Amino acid sequence: MEIPVKSATYAMKGKQLLHQNGIGSHVGKRSGEAGCYYYLNVTEKHAAAARQILRGGGILK
Repeated sequence: MEIPVKSATYAMKGKQLLHQNGIGSHVGKRSGEAGCYYYLNVTEKHAAAARQILRGGGILK
């Protein structure tokens, strides 16, 4: 599952934060008609926990 983030910096910080909490993730970049964005890719199984951790760490609003 892709979790969009503001920038490459937030993506890397988010990846590190998730890793510290035992959740593996991958950073990616998408381009399209609406522009480009970075995202963290996590498994569906860990998606809810990952979002909560990222919100707590200030990566997501």
